[in-house]
Amino acid sequence: MLLFAKNIKRKQARQFISRFVQISLVLSLLGQVACSGPTPEEQLATAETAAMDAAHDSTKFAQASNLLESVVAAQAQTPLAPRALKALAILRQQRGDVQGAISTYQRLLDGYATSDEADEAQFMIAFIYEEHLTDFAAAREAYQAVIDNYPGTELAANAERLLPNVGRPPEEWVNFQDDPPTH
Repeated sequence: MLLFAKNIKRKQARQFISRFVQISLVLSLLGQVACSGPTPEEQLATAETAAMDAAHDSTKFAQASNLLESVVAAQAQTPLAPRALKALAILRQQRGDVQGAISTYQRLLDGYATSDEADEAQFMIAFIYEEHLTDFAAAREAYQAVIDNYPGTELAANAERLLPNVGRPPEEWVNFQDDPPTH
């Protein structure tokens, strides 16, 4: 009986040690993943690369979209969030979802109106309204918002040139290089 008890204790001890080693290994790996995971900038770069791939492959859209949204959520208080929103808006526009692009640009403006991407977001809203939706009233309003909210920027200057010509074909108001000078 004593031998049987010793064998059970040995077996239990081996199981305990085996279990302890397994748990230690898992915790060690989790610690390495948590400590050596990608930086926020690397996460954004991965998401942007996925978005570029998804622009031409609709099967990758959901993955790219989810990656970009996860960067927005995880980095909401950093400059990476508006960059991720911009990439998501561009992706949606490239995939033909112009309303989704406008909504995403608007999210960028609502949450990050002073970010480096904000003037471009406002300008792109105007451009989409004019070129894709032919909603000239909305385009004028959006171009005016670029001028009002982002004065002194290159895009505000572009909006000032475009605003009086919204809805007109470029041939009517753009001087192309091969056009003869008008006297």
